[in-house]
Amino acid sequence: MSRLAWAIPGVLALALGLFDIGVPMLWRDELATWSAATRTPSQLWAMLHNTDAVLGPYYFCMHLWMAVFGQSASAMRLPSAFAMTLAAVVVALTGRRLGGPAVGLLGGVLFAVVPSVSRFAQEARPYAFATLFAALATLLLLRAVDRPNWLRWALYAIALAAAGAANVVALCVLAGHAAIILVDFCIRTVRVGGDDGTEGRALPGGRPEPVEGQPLALVGWFCIAAAVGILLDLPILIVGQSQSANQIGQQTTPHFVDLVGLSGGIWPSLFASTPVAFMIILLALASVVWAADARRRVVAAGILACAVLPIVAVWIVSLGPDSYWTFRYMLFTVPAWALSAGLGVATIAERVPRLRRKWLRTARRPGFALVAAALVVVTAGVGLHDQVKIRQYEAHNLWAFPVVMSNGQPVDYAAAAGVIAAHARPGDGIIYQSTDENHYEVNAGIAYYMRGKTLPTPVFQAETPVQANNLQAVQCADPSTCLTGTPRIWVVYVNHLASNPDDPFTGMPANQAAYLEILGYQPQLLWRANGITVALLTVN
Repeated sequence: MSRLAWAIPGVLALALGLFDIGVPMLWRDELATWSAATRTPSQLWAMLHNTDAVLGPYYFCMHLWMAVFGQSASAMRLPSAFAMTLAAVVVALTGRRLGGPAVGLLGGVLFAVVPSVSRFAQEARPYAFATLFAALATLLLLRAVDRPNWLRWALYAIALAAAGAANVVALCVLAGHAAIILVDFCIRTVRVGGDDGTEGRALPGGRPEPVEGQPLALVGWFCIAAAVGILLDLPILIVGQSQSANQIGQQTTPHFVDLVGLSGGIWPSLFASTPVAFMIILLALASVVWAADARRRVVAAGILACAVLPIVAVWIVSLGPDSYWTFRYMLFTVPAWALSAGLGVATIAERVPRLRRKWLRTARRPGFALVAAALVVVTAGVGLHDQVKIRQYEAHNLWAFPVVMSNGQPVDYAAAAGVIAAHARPGDGIIYQSTDENHYEVNAGIAYYMRGKTLPTPVFQAETPVQANNLQAVQCADPSTCLTGTPRIWVVYVNHLASNPDDPFTGMPANQAAYLEILGYQPQLLWRANGITVALLTVN
């Protein structure tokens, strides 16, 4: 049964990923996925030359997936659920390789119960795939280090490239992998040994893995494989860099507190739970502080570095002209955090039964399994509240949960679409909010939730998003050339982006509002849903 311990984290991750997967409504990033993936391959290719080139591989895969399995929220999110399931399996296999079946099981289960894992298992974006391939690259790196040959290094390079293709920021996993190589270099050259004089890479319950090859040769192999992985992603990196100013590189420049602050930094959002973040970090630190001997401490420190250093690398890069500092770009580090925490649980569970305090002499001392199970249950339990929260209808709009962000307000596109569908008439026009620096995808949201129904004709659009090869439409420079014979016009806008949510004219560009007022359009009806307003304008 110990050889099948990896299956338990996989089943748990799949169950949590599928539970209520279709309940949260699509938020703006997922709507961008739908808008891109429903285009023809030639239209999608043309769009990628203008925007979201770094997401091109994911969009093309989703195009094929949706052609077969449909466009429902559940169908669009299923690939991510499967990717996180496989990631949990890979974490368990990596833990088993480092410390035996117990460490593999503990690390895999801890990974599965982290709220952000199931949150992004239910997200129609590529972050689950970046997490999977980064975890797989780590496992393949360990295999290549243990028994180096060209095939194992080639597989590592491919997995690394796949992580970068899913999210270019995931290439920062190389910072952690460099730490693993450094640890291995120390083990081979300094020959750090355990208390019993043994050598190897095993941790509690594990078997020492045979090591082959010279230290400097392995460093060379690693550098070559890393270079190949980056080269495979070079086209995406080049085009993505040219678009970074208004795409993934448009995040706020981080401060030092964003890196180290446990309550106000990136950590609560990385795990989608403040208490879980504290538990995982404490357990990870325990894996180093309470390690039984020097060899185990070095290995545990290497895994912890694999979790920390990629985040530090992203922080340093984000101090430059383009910032990539947002937690979902660093979700690929969660497998390493779970592994480190799993090592911590194993270490604590080994040490507690050996304590020689007076109360332990008279009471029955807890065994390894009991202590380990208790720590895992506590970690899962403190995140239960957040597990419920991330599955609510509006949860995906709160994209930095549990941290509240100014551009993370819920927007009920489905309710707005329902109003239009119930009251629209033939010949109606529609205006979507276009002064949207945060890309709320208002047009895509209404179009998605009105699939199969008659959508009013957009006015004041010189080019639709598809025609513009972009996610946003091109507005008419002169509104008078784009409006003829439309007695009723719907206006849809996000409330907090309008200067006066009660005035629909503030939900559109000033030149369009002025032209409609000149023509005599006046608000007739106003419907307000959660975070979004639908207004009907008629001409006198």
